[in-house]
Amino acid sequence: MPPRDAEVSRQLQVFGFAHLRQAAADAVGALERGFDGLIDLPADGLPEERVTEFDILTELPALGLLSRSAWVRGICEAYFGRRHRIITSDANALVGDSYWHSDGFYNTPFLRFVLYLDATAHDTGALRFLPGSHRADNGWPGEPTRHVIRHRQDLGLDGGDVPAVVVESRPGDVIVFDTNVMHAAWHGGVRRQLAFNCVGEPETEAEQLDTRRYFLNRYVSGSVLIG
Repeated sequence: MPPRDAEVSRQLQVFGFAHLRQAAADAVGALERGFDGLIDLPADGLPEERVTEFDILTELPALGLLSRSAWVRGICEAYFGRRHRIITSDANALVGDSYWHSDGFYNTPFLRFVLYLDATAHDTGALRFLPGSHRADNGWPGEPTRHVIRHRQDLGLDGGDVPAVVVESRPGDVIVFDTNVMHAAWHGGVRRQLAFNCVGEPETEAEQLDTRRYFLNRYVSGSVLIG
């Protein structure tokens, strides 16, 4: 059943993420075949480091169709309060840990829709989030964020022991999150991931600037660690 736009939007506003179980179940086979055509994994399935291909919606029609679906449009327009555009997309063979980070604390909200083609769990690289950490009104920007990033020095915790919500998933699930939210993944081997990022149609000069910055940062900064 397609997710309910208002319900998902509310989860995103409060927590910063939502888990849409089996929202893309019908597309899994086509997405796996498309991924294999984009990223050629070694025979043993263990690349030494992350492998990423950008701008994949044309090359992977199944993901392009999903990104234009009525339920994706409904979630985006409920969250942004206006029409939206897709600004980046990527296919990733993720390897190992991804440290605690946000994709940059922007005043303009961005959403990322993520699909894993392999099951992920607490001890196998599942995405995990700090609920509400995308909201400036919760006081997250500044010291709280720095403490999480410096978890070993400041909190005496390994990254995987920072209290968080772990979103275990299986192929066909979609995880959507506000890219300001603090997120990470720990204890994982190789995970095949597909994703696209959306923003509300910019209406001000500041929103246009944020959108340009976000687009560029997807390619050249640490924001591609996982998010």
